[in-house]
Amino acid sequence: MKDKVNKASAPKASNDGVYHLQLRPGDVPGYVILPGAPERTVKIAKDWEDVEEVAFYREYKTVRGKYKGMEIACTSTGIGGPSSEICLHELNTIGVHTCIRVGTTGCIVPDFDLGDLIIPVACVRKDGTSATYVEPEYPAYADIYVVMALIEACERLGFRYGLGLDYTVGSFYIGQGRPLNEDKSGFWPSFADHIIPDLATAKVTNIEMETSAQFVVGKLHGMRMGAVLSVISNRVLDRWGDNGGEEKACLAASEAMRVLKEWDESGKITLNARMKKS
Repeated sequence: MKDKVNKASAPKASNDGVYHLQLRPGDVPGYVILPGAPERTVKIAKDWEDVEEVAFYREYKTVRGKYKGMEIACTSTGIGGPSSEICLHELNTIGVHTCIRVGTTGCIVPDFDLGDLIIPVACVRKDGTSATYVEPEYPAYADIYVVMALIEACERLGFRYGLGLDYTVGSFYIGQGRPLNEDKSGFWPSFADHIIPDLATAKVTNIEMETSAQFVVGKLHGMRMGAVLSVISNRVLDRWGDNGGEEKACLAASEAMRVLKEWDESGKITLNARMKKS
């Protein structure tokens, strides 16, 4: 008997699921929340019922459950654009159509303090991954209905939030203007001194490492994408801390998914916009 051989272009897991997530069609519903850290899946799912772990391989942990009666799931993406690309592609392969990223972010304007939530409307693309898909002039933007659902969720929950212009960069240190050493000894390129002030001048609100890659890759896969980010640092005020923001972001994402499901089932929105006849 010949050993089972997979195609190198689309390898399968040992359970015949997608290779990295190890999920099969039907393992998760069409609505999936995307935290970065595997341990955040547990924090998200604490607001759900009938919770079960579906798969866990490398940085990709998937949990499924029900939020106020709605079938929902979350899959961790790891850090950065490359691992996000893998996650989104494989989720789309098994039928997922709507994703909301839940993450943390550093703020570079005084308007948001620790624990506040930022809902990115669009991103500056310095993630690296999206550039391998499409030219840099292609915009990274959130699905408007996902943004509206996140706003509605924050309003229902009474959370302090705002809309943001996000800067996604494939670096935590030099690329975000952080020295490798506090005294700036060692490698320190001259442009790094200007990253934060230049972004602030351009009205960018915050910095993180995944969102633009997810918006672009998801859009090109035909998926609805959005994000809600908790502020854990403010570079203007030089402050660092969670202040309850991560828990609020997790709950806001679940509530926003429920809002989207309500809208989808009511027929108020469709995936393809149509011009109204006059």
